[in-house]
Amino acid sequence: MTNAIMQQGRMRFPPGWFVIALLGVTAVLWAVLAFVAAPHLKSITGGAPPLDLRWQGYDATDVRKLMEALGPEGRAYYLVPALAIDMFFPLFYAVSHALALWWLTVPNRSFPGAMTIAWRRLLIAFPIAELIFDWTENTCSAIMIWTWPDLSPPLVRFTSLATQMKFVAAALTEISLIVLVVLALLRRGKRQYA
Repeated sequence: MTNAIMQQGRMRFPPGWFVIALLGVTAVLWAVLAFVAAPHLKSITGGAPPLDLRWQGYDATDVRKLMEALGPEGRAYYLVPALAIDMFFPLFYAVSHALALWWLTVPNRSFPGAMTIAWRRLLIAFPIAELIFDWTENTCSAIMIWTWPDLSPPLVRFTSLATQMKFVAAALTEISLIVLVVLALLRRGKRQYA
């Protein structure tokens, strides 16, 4: 009975190469943002990081200083390509990481027996939360650029909270993924040794 259920689950689940490919696309998008877009924005502002890298949050004074330092050309670059690419990254991040977490929690993959559906859903909620917070942050950042020089302190506080929560959700996702990968490797090593 258990083998039949596992076989059904495998048939419906995307193949491993597909999950790895999605993780690869996610890594490429992250690299473009981290090694191209963010350094370019920092070079314009004299080293001030863009809002989406400020894991501790920010206030209206921080945003005002950043927007002034960016100038019209920097704000235009922040919108396109930086925020445009950053609208795709969270989607790829959420899908690839949710699939990887689901795959790692298949019965007998990371630990003996089966993880309950409730725990598996909780784990995939982390990358989905990252998606929601990241898109919220990006949308609000775009609104602040479009409406500049008008700056709404409540919007800044809301955006800052989304940024902080994005980092919390991403940290929970990455920690879960690392723990499950380590457990899966240890379990595989034990089986090969036995």
